[in-house]
Amino acid sequence: MPRGRKSARPHKRAANPRSPEDYQKGVRRHRLVAVVSLGALLAVAVIAARAAQVREHHSRLSSSASAAPLFGSSASNAGLLSTETAKFGHLPILRVYYPGLPAANAWTMGAAGINKSAIVVSFKASPSSILSGADNSSLTHFFDTAPTGHAIYYSYYPEPESFIAAGDFSLADFKAAWARVVWLADQAHNPDLRSTLVLTNWDLSPQSGRNWKDYLGLPGIISTLGWDAYPAGTVHDNNPYAQSPADFMGPEVAAAKSVGLPFGFAEFGLATATGRATWLTSVGQYLTSVGALFGTYFDSPGWPHIFMSDSSSVSSWRQVVAGSGNGTVLPPAPTPAPTDSAPPTASPTTSPTPAPTGAPDAAGPAITKFTMNPQTLVDNGSNHVRLRFDLSQAANVTICVLGSDGTVLRQLSEPSLSAGWHSPWYLGYESAGHLLPAGSYPILVVASNAGGSTTTELMLTVTSQ
Repeated sequence: MPRGRKSARPHKRAANPRSPEDYQKGVRRHRLVAVVSLGALLAVAVIAARAAQVREHHSRLSSSASAAPLFGSSASNAGLLSTETAKFGHLPILRVYYPGLPAANAWTMGAAGINKSAIVVSFKASPSSILSGADNSSLTHFFDTAPTGHAIYYSYYPEPESFIAAGDFSLADFKAAWARVVWLADQAHNPDLRSTLVLTNWDLSPQSGRNWKDYLGLPGIISTLGWDAYPAGTVHDNNPYAQSPADFMGPEVAAAKSVGLPFGFAEFGLATATGRATWLTSVGQYLTSVGALFGTYFDSPGWPHIFMSDSSSVSSWRQVVAGSGNGTVLPPAPTPAPTDSAPPTASPTTSPTPAPTGAPDAAGPAITKFTMNPQTLVDNGSNHVRLRFDLSQAANVTICVLGSDGTVLRQLSEPSLSAGWHSPWYLGYESAGHLLPAGSYPILVVASNAGGSTTTELMLTVTSQ
């Protein structure tokens, strides 16, 4: 939900004879967890086994999501589910929030069980309670009774960032609790249970001071990234407008792809009916083009500025929902976005090094012959970088300048590029208008259209005078 609003849900059990202590021991490499005795460090073999399990899981996700994302909305009880179904038809994926641990009858009388669909479900419990074992019975029941046949994206403590910053619990304890929850879920032997870390798009702003990767924990614990992202002005209902999805969702897409994790959008919405119907279609088109697993609109009567009550918006999202999983949403439409336009006064002469070719997803575009000239800049604002690449198909292109921690420092949008050669400029600035300091910066190029998406990257070096 927009910040300040969240509920929660637990995770599911898969088949694995390892104990929760095995997972938590690895976390002690960073910090001892005082609330529970963990024993020795996690063995490398255990991490490798879990990582292999997640790679197999990722492969399953890729094949199941090859057609198009699942689209839906939020409804945490039977009454709200009835309202949402009347508006949008049967929801192929449902977003459910539990403010604490899941109800014992979640899969029988709850919205998740009634809807019989894929689900993004979140729950909350303090890390100390999880690590003490006090919640084992509730979580075990929830995971063991969960159905199969639909993906269950379970999220422990969604949007944890502000709670950690406020001192409610530590980052180390949060990651240790996640490890224990995943162990409990693994014991259910349900292949449809998918550990999903839900973060906010604010993490990717340099102004946040956060490194979003800090929340990932040990390799193999998180199998899917979920993002809560809203256009400018929506969360606080302050001059909201229908911002292009490439602008407010693009950094999250780039971040997920930079670490190789499948991703979806657990929350999004728009706090104005003006232009919302067209905007909803564009969101569906964009998430389809970038290979998202899911997109669920936050549709709560408690947030009336985001709640959809106008018929045009309802009709538009109903059509997107109806196209879930089969790509029947219309092809992407052009979306204007700012780009760097000032060229250097002289052509660079440094010989570029070609980047690896970006392989296309399905029948989507390919990026070939990606070069950067020069590949080293001096941080004085007097020189610039010319990117050059060949597109196999017409596509929307997003160029992201990443920090070493995966933060998107600058995003350049190049909508509706034709097939062929393109040579955009990058002027060496981050989004706040400051020159990049000395360091190394991955330059990620993402091309997407209705057929799929692909990425490629090169490293830019910035030096001081």
